[in-house]
Amino acid sequence: YNENNNNERRKNNMGKSAAKIRRNIARAAARGETYTPPESSQDRSMSKIRGGDNATGTSQSEEIADEAIRAKSAAAEKLERALSRLESNPEDLNAKERRSAKRKAEAIAVEESGCDGVAHLMEWYERHKASSSNATGGKKKRSRQSSDQASAALQQLSEEDKTKLESAKKLSASIAELDKDGNLNAKERRSAKRKAEAIAAEETGTAATELLEWYKQFVPPAADKFDSKGKKIPYIVFVGQLSYSTTSDMLYDHFHSTLGSDVISKETVKIRLLTDSKTKKSRGMAFVELESPETMYECLKMHLTHLDGRRINVERSAGGGATAKKAKISSFRESQSNYISETMDHILSGFVKNGEVLPEELDEGVISLCKRHSATVVEAALKEYVQEKKERKAKKESLGEKEEEELRNPSAFLTHMIGRIAE
Repeated sequence: YNENNNNERRKNNMGKSAAKIRRNIARAAARGETYTPPESSQDRSMSKIRGGDNATGTSQSEEIADEAIRAKSAAAEKLERALSRLESNPEDLNAKERRSAKRKAEAIAVEESGCDGVAHLMEWYERHKASSSNATGGKKKRSRQSSDQASAALQQLSEEDKTKLESAKKLSASIAELDKDGNLNAKERRSAKRKAEAIAAEETGTAATELLEWYKQFVPPAADKFDSKGKKIPYIVFVGQLSYSTTSDMLYDHFHSTLGSDVISKETVKIRLLTDSKTKKSRGMAFVELESPETMYECLKMHLTHLDGRRINVERSAGGGATAKKAKISSFRESQSNYISETMDHILSGFVKNGEVLPEELDEGVISLCKRHSATVVEAALKEYVQEKKERKAKKESLGEKEEEELRNPSAFLTHMIGRIAE
């Protein structure tokens, strides 16, 4: 029984996908260990082609592990700096504002590191400080070695394998182009990918996934940003409630004009407007892909802003299965709602602190309304409201106007101003 069980385990290990192997490498690196992927039949055949040299596969595995360590180290160092700044409090934040800023910094660190939580990240960082600082030096050397070994392997390929390599190269390029094509919706993109994979499989007699993994052994690794699992980091926000007439350029201009060119530019943002597969018309939704978690959080400030006559929703996107995706989105929405609430409290408390608004001047109804609009709209409305109060007070004092000239219902007046500015 034990022998059969061990054989079954070996069989399962031999069938591990590249994604599973990358995950195991990253997890082992986090523990300070080294994971050696099991050799598949394909790896053994490649070893024969290269005369038994497995250095390329080992080098790629080490590079993924080093990338994971560096990503965690950088995230932990940035979090330490942010927390240290909050501790010194040069911006004179109150306790509630510091807590909010701390949660945001921790959320960004978790995103960048791929860890389960802040406690896990900082515990890892303390254990691996010394090794992390020494990890950077060897990357370029290993990359050059990997490239040289790939070139040597190419020279030893048979004519049949060279034809296979051309098919794999064409498939890889086709998939990359489809990923960049913003005119395709998700269904069309999947269909086009399946078609390209079927053609490559027919030409080579090899499954598309296996073919692409084989092809990677001959291509030097790209200088993309990866998370701890070896996957390219996607920082994506979902934009809903768009007008059907809103274009990708209009959405870009809206984000760019509000957040500024130091946050949003053509080079750092990719917008994919979702369209109907038959009519090709907009479905009133879009995905905005960004390069960093900081930019993603800045874009969340566009939530509830007005564009093309509509008040739009801007929320974090989530992947995974239906159940996991639903749970993530629910968590993201709750976090975003808390953030908006705290932002509005901060704006209102600023006006109260400056003596421009009295503590009990506005009722709960208008405060709740403020939290359903963007910070830009609310701040502009409050400034106009305060200015109007000052003008009416000055008019009453200088001209002896009736008492009715003062605001008799401040909350109703501010409600009116918020509606007017939002439109």
